[in-house]
Amino acid sequence: MTGAYAGASHAPVGLALAALAALALWGRATAAQWSVEPQLALLVGYNSNVLLVPSGEQASEQTFLDLDAILKHVTERTELDLHPHVELQRFPSYAALNANNGSLQGSITTHQERSSFALTGGYESVSTFTSEPSSTGIIAVGTRRETSSAGLALGGDFSERQHLDLQGNFVNVVYPGGEPHGLVGYRYPSVSLSDTFSLSERSTLTVGAVADQLKVPLTGYEARDQGLRLAMKHTFSAQYSGSVAVGGTNTTVAGVTQHGYVWDLHGTRNSLLTQWDIDYSQSLQPSGRGYLVRRDAATLSAAQSVSPRFYATVSLQFVRNREVAGGPFLDVPRYFTGDAGFDWHVGEHIVVSVTGGYTEVEEAGTYQLAQGWHTSVNMRWTPVPVSVSR
Repeated sequence: MTGAYAGASHAPVGLALAALAALALWGRATAAQWSVEPQLALLVGYNSNVLLVPSGEQASEQTFLDLDAILKHVTERTELDLHPHVELQRFPSYAALNANNGSLQGSITTHQERSSFALTGGYESVSTFTSEPSSTGIIAVGTRRETSSAGLALGGDFSERQHLDLQGNFVNVVYPGGEPHGLVGYRYPSVSLSDTFSLSERSTLTVGAVADQLKVPLTGYEARDQGLRLAMKHTFSAQYSGSVAVGGTNTTVAGVTQHGYVWDLHGTRNSLLTQWDIDYSQSLQPSGRGYLVRRDAATLSAAQSVSPRFYATVSLQFVRNREVAGGPFLDVPRYFTGDAGFDWHVGEHIVVSVTGGYTEVEEAGTYQLAQGWHTSVNMRWTPVPVSVSR
């Protein structure tokens, strides 16, 4: 695999973050309390094929340092959340892939007696080693993915059993210097309207409509999609829950309209000794190569207690990408990764994880298989949240 148009506007997310900052200052001026939830993680490992190429593999040790925090300001009707994150990636045997990744996400939510309002915004800058393996497959040394996002949500209760939601989102993705590698970025606005009915204390039914538009300024590519959605959630017991969502799509690319379906099946089991989460979905997703793809994705994560301090863990992910319209298909057709290991709860706030895993990718264009294995030791420290009063 190899590894954007420049000068794209970040105005939507800039406005959203500016509004969040203003609300944060307002929150400080009106007293109340901030809580800070920090986390520190250090990973040391080895990767046999860091670029996920079918030949000429490059192996390297790897060290990742993650600094994370969630800041909350809560009043009777308003909650402000800020989530800064920094990750330092180092590859001693392949220093050209070293990267400093970071993001800032924020949201402000207000609740009235029968209505709610939420504003979100974010910015993320990460290396293609992090963002691309399961989608475009392009791990380009020195190229980054920069994502700006903004969202607005309005909710209202019509009765004790009926709730209406209107949501709008905008995502802008650029890859500075990524054009020679085939990464061109995109703009992706979307809007949805949904009506949720409580069928019982354990079941809800949601009907809705969605519409989105993919634009690629560099190439002029444009795709539109709209459709209806139906979803049902049910809690079977204190341990088991599940949901199913289905919908139709009406997609227009280059003047040609296609019809299809999307779905999502999700199930969980949670108890003191066992946690399971399984999901299978088909969706339409924008690609960093600059077009719309149909993506099948299956994920499984599980943790089973083997003693009071040890948990056996497993995680699996399978992705298959397919073209929506005719023409050369350049995204990764098939991606699989799996990990197994254990978590050792050293103390109340420290967890040490030891994992080993395997990754396989079907390369775009040539359809050759790229394979690699990896192993790591990861320590996570999550201290007690700190409250700060003015």
